[in-house]
Amino acid sequence: MIHVQLYRMVFPRVLLVISFLFLALFTKAQTRTHAYNTNAWLMYFGNHKFTGRMGLHAEFQWRRSDVFSENQQLLLRTGIDFYAKPDVRFTIGYAFVETYPYGEFAVQHRFPEHRIWQQLFLQQDLGKVKLAHRYRLEQRMIGNASTGQFANGRYENRMRYMAKATINITSGKNPVFAALYDEIFINFGKDVGYNIYDQNRLYGAVGYTISPNFKLELGYLYQIVQLRNLDGTSAKNKIENNHTLQIGLFSNVALAKQK
Repeated sequence: MIHVQLYRMVFPRVLLVISFLFLALFTKAQTRTHAYNTNAWLMYFGNHKFTGRMGLHAEFQWRRSDVFSENQQLLLRTGIDFYAKPDVRFTIGYAFVETYPYGEFAVQHRFPEHRIWQQLFLQQDLGKVKLAHRYRLEQRMIGNASTGQFANGRYENRMRYMAKATINITSGKNPVFAALYDEIFINFGKDVGYNIYDQNRLYGAVGYTISPNFKLELGYLYQIVQLRNLDGTSAKNKIENNHTLQIGLFSNVALAKQK
């Protein structure tokens, strides 16, 4: 199977790269300034088929800082899904992001970002564990945090890899399940400079299967972010450690009747 072969070839190499990146990042921890934030993200993820092979990706994330007290980020992401097989999905799409000043390392103004993105999503069963792999490329057009405008911003490329495992805790039509994932973000391109490592996200959750078309997850995300220089100041030695409550609703309701 194509996804099993990719898993065997890519996954060990990815873990090796992650290990070296974390080693390089934290061996110099004494020269870095850390900030700690407590956030909350409310999210909707939809993959809605309108034919047997094609579908709409619809995503909304309302991200809050200081738990729910302040705006952190608004993310709207959409795309077109193509199902090569039931467990192999390609997506191309667009995302709009609005980032707000928050936390100890707040930027001067809220600023916009436009993204074009491409994705390969693979699923496989390993016994009772469902394993998912997500490979994503992003072309990011980031606004100017000094002015709050899109003009005079910057362009960055970013690649992301996520491995997620889920396992049912109970049986029946509406099982409770546990979920765990890790995702690494790597910047590349001429405008990136020193911060090739962007961030890492480690996540654990408990979920509930509402129906065959809806699932709900309540989880905790630990996010380590190396800040980029968005407002003209040096961010080379600034690291965010974000503790985030996540509530996510997942839907696969079809937009048209499937044959």
